[in-house]
Amino acid sequence: MLTIKMATRRGAHRTARRGVLTMVLMAVLVPGIFLAGCSKNDCINCAELPAPVVPTGVRSISGDGYVVVQWNDLVYAPYDGAYSPNLVSYEVYRRNYNFGDENDPNRAFDPAPIATIGWDANYDAGSGLHWYIDENVTNGLQYEYAVASVNAAGARSALSFEFVADAPLPMSPLDNNGWFIPLPVYDGNISGAVGYGFVFSRAASAPLLPAYGRVTPGVEVGTADLEFHFSAGVPYVSAGRAQVRIQDLGDYSDGAGHVLFEGVGWAPTSGYSQTGTLEVVAGHVYAVEITTGAGAVHYAKLGVPSVGSGLVNIIWAYQLIVNLPELSVPVDGREPVTDGPQFISL
Repeated sequence: MLTIKMATRRGAHRTARRGVLTMVLMAVLVPGIFLAGCSKNDCINCAELPAPVVPTGVRSISGDGYVVVQWNDLVYAPYDGAYSPNLVSYEVYRRNYNFGDENDPNRAFDPAPIATIGWDANYDAGSGLHWYIDENVTNGLQYEYAVASVNAAGARSALSFEFVADAPLPMSPLDNNGWFIPLPVYDGNISGAVGYGFVFSRAASAPLLPAYGRVTPGVEVGTADLEFHFSAGVPYVSAGRAQVRIQDLGDYSDGAGHVLFEGVGWAPTSGYSQTGTLEVVAGHVYAVEITTGAGAVHYAKLGVPSVGSGLVNIIWAYQLIVNLPELSVPVDGREPVTDGPQFISL
């Protein structure tokens, strides 16, 4: 799943719900019509309301220690108020997920929702999406999500039908402005070179220490996943051992010196370099396939915000779950903001 996030600070909340008097007048003038988004006290004959419709368009975005869940709005266009009368909230449900669970029709979500989102809360008008940030998750575990809608009578819809599983993963740390902190790695061809290798699993074990994954091959570790060196002023990256494969996935720069890391949501299964060496290009993202001594495969990705004299600035993400190629993170390195981010899923 390729998911693109565009941070925006458009109005996160819609017009306040209408008052009781307006509700009564509408009910008198248009019998049988109930306005969406009213409270139980505003509702006429609430007990007669059928269950609301099932939320649609449920999707998710992986982050470092969090998962963003999104779904389509059910109140305004194209649904309009009459489509889901007296909707008051959405409920987000979660369960622990293991490979193959999607084939079990009897799998059950935790009975209590992990969040209740008001009908007019956590909403971005530009995308028409509601959102919830689940921060009670652990990197290296997988979770499945579903969303239900609730009306003023307390009637709850069935859970959403989309299969939505996600796995938060460690990645480069962020600075105080919410941008990824680039890590410089150096030219291994310089005499006495240090810090020209990188080990993803080492970085993932201490992601808040930006330089922890940078190593000097043969000194701090026996071998590195990747090694960097310059030739005639041109930077290259090479697999540090035979069990590592790399692939250039192309330019994901935004023109302002940032890499749109979210543009690469999954590592490919084929197309890796046969030579194990690729030119490093600023703005590009590289997929990395790493096989451990036990035969387990981990996937990672590397972004290159910029290249300097004798150094390459990198950002990274590493999937802890064996054989899972998902590498999704927020676009442009920013954490989701809480006043109405716009998320678009392709």
